[in-house]
Amino acid sequence: MSTSHIGMPAAEYHAIEALSASGAKLLLRSPAHYLAARNTPREPTAAMRLGTIVHGLILEPDTFRDQFAVMPKFDKRTTIGKKAAEEFEQDNAGKITIDEYTHERATAIATSVLQHPVVTQQMRGGEAEVSMLWDQYGLPCKARFDYMTPSAIFDVKTCSDASPEGFAKQIANFQYHLQAAHYAAGFREGVGWNLDRFIFIAVETEAPYAVGVYTLDARSLQSGRLLMERAAEAYKQALEHATDTPAIYSPGVVEISLPSWAHIEPFTG
Repeated sequence: MSTSHIGMPAAEYHAIEALSASGAKLLLRSPAHYLAARNTPREPTAAMRLGTIVHGLILEPDTFRDQFAVMPKFDKRTTIGKKAAEEFEQDNAGKITIDEYTHERATAIATSVLQHPVVTQQMRGGEAEVSMLWDQYGLPCKARFDYMTPSAIFDVKTCSDASPEGFAKQIANFQYHLQAAHYAAGFREGVGWNLDRFIFIAVETEAPYAVGVYTLDARSLQSGRLLMERAAEAYKQALEHATDTPAIYSPGVVEISLPSWAHIEPFTG
């Protein structure tokens, strides 16, 4: 059974207990890490906040002001400044507050994305922020697509290096191939046919805000599917032993090695 939801609030989606790509990454580290993150959510980092703002400007520009409030500079040393700041907080209660510099920077990043020819020509005729719920591996699964058309999923990623080489490293480091495989499975279950392309839109967060648009090859997607299968097994363990999952990587002593790049060859001179 699968269902898709357009317009589901992000908070409602995140509250659903199901296997997600972000959860899978923690589960691959250990079930204990997943349970800790679920029970004690972390505060978003500055980079995560910037990414959220950029997403809002690109994917939901019509409702951006309903979610975010751009705060002017107030001189709180003065009575007028204090009063203005208080009124601003009252008028924008419940919204994510951002400063003018961050808003200007996020706007420049979003503009760069929206001017890319793939975005202007192909990212159209679909829906943004689509929540998909389905059953797989004998488990409830979920995903939230940035933008979905009848044949493709577009996913916006902010990064420091959007070049092919740089972003390929980021895909490996953050296991984005796992996400692509998981979303493709959700798409297939939700709409009834295979996804043609999962498209990454990578954009740098420093000027000139360069953009790269990429898809993954079959081998990379297969690796992502295998990782999701491993994560599913770890998720079952997390659900079965939610109250007594030990935070250990192994029950005994394990011999490890330095990465190959860290080894020093003997001096032969």
